[in-house]
Amino acid sequence: MRQKKEKRLKEIYKTQKKLIFPFNKREFFLAGLFLYWGEGSKGRFTELSMSNTDPSIIEFFINWLTKSLKLPKEKLKVQLHLYKNMDIEKEMKFWLRTLDIPLNQFTKPYIKKTYSTRINHKGGFGHGTCRVRIGGGELAEKIHMAIKALAGNYNKMGA
Repeated sequence: MRQKKEKRLKEIYKTQKKLIFPFNKREFFLAGLFLYWGEGSKGRFTELSMSNTDPSIIEFFINWLTKSLKLPKEKLKVQLHLYKNMDIEKEMKFWLRTLDIPLNQFTKPYIKKTYSTRINHKGGFGHGTCRVRIGGGELAEKIHMAIKALAGNYNKMGA
């Protein structure tokens, strides 16, 4: 049964991949815009920032910033939110390797005390939370206003 399911999922994956890719420039920009609308920090108009526990989301965000918005990867800042009883050095190495960003672009990690005995770092908390940000008021305003335009086109609140 498991092999049958895996085979079915592989076929579905192949079909979906063919339907989705390749992105053109506009589609890639919109994909990143929708991701930012849902997951990005919208509290400041002075920077673009996103936090997530899923490395693939953070990687997509970085690709969107550098390829679609043409921002230099060297300007990105990364901060990790980890738990006290995690292997801090191991998690730093994981994110350094995964994001391919040098250590000098990482700020000091935020280490949170762990009070709950239910936290399982092998499960849902994985490698902590990674926050990537880049300053730029003009750029942040452009992205926030693009999101407002999307919202205004599809609901009454954004107009």
